[in-house]
Amino acid sequence: MKKNYLQVIMVILLMITASTVNGQIDHSKHGSHSSGSVAKSFKAEMSVPSEIRQEQIFPITILIKDEKKRNVTRFETFQEKLMHLIIVSDDLEFFRHLHPDYKADGRFLTETSFPDAGEYTLFSDYKPENSGEQISVLKLRIKGTAKPLTVPDTKKTEIIVGDVKVSMDVSPKTVKTNEETTVTFDLKMVSDDSPVKGLHPFLGEKAHLVVIRKSEILNVNDYIHAHAMKEGEPSLIKFKTQFPSAGIYKLWCQFNYKNEVVTADFWINVQ
Repeated sequence: MKKNYLQVIMVILLMITASTVNGQIDHSKHGSHSSGSVAKSFKAEMSVPSEIRQEQIFPITILIKDEKKRNVTRFETFQEKLMHLIIVSDDLEFFRHLHPDYKADGRFLTETSFPDAGEYTLFSDYKPENSGEQISVLKLRIKGTAKPLTVPDTKKTEIIVGDVKVSMDVSPKTVKTNEETTVTFDLKMVSDDSPVKGLHPFLGEKAHLVVIRKSEILNVNDYIHAHAMKEGEPSLIKFKTQFPSAGIYKLWCQFNYKNEVVTADFWINVQ
């Protein structure tokens, strides 16, 4: 009896763990549209070299399986790609947006490197055929001496990236959980403060916004992905979204300037 009791406890714990690393996106909270598809369960399995060091270029293989542990072989294109892979360091100082190549039989392949040692989280964003958009969370550790932690600066509202000055504003000024928030990025030239020209669509949209809440252990509930509103001046990029929990969030706005992807990042505090 004791042995059977322990087995039941282990099964329950495994089910709880799985629910924290895989999930179907509720786009009503993420600034996009829900597909209305019946929810299904999917899982991503990652293969990497046994030892990875900073600055080392290495391959990442991601295998997608369904609830019956079968390889998923058919995927739908969304935002012009079959998979979006968002990689962040657990302190949210590092950010990378990749698009792994599909190699058949459920396997995606990409390669990357990391400038610093430490813990990293990968948000694998994909859409199996006839299913809703999915997020699977994967973990990775880079060996070496990690850099000192930095303190998030939630007061910074302006950043210069190349010859572009990006200013961020939020409305309402006090951001609260589960309330619609408009996040605006104003793009101007550093040289003369004029509106930026030479902007092009990025992955089929005016711009994209990735938002992640700073947590001790990052999980699917910390991740938000929003698309820019289509209306308005090209250099004034607006997003509407909601924040599910209180805390400090990192925002990465990505847009296409002269056929180069530009990333502007900011911190905000959500009450």
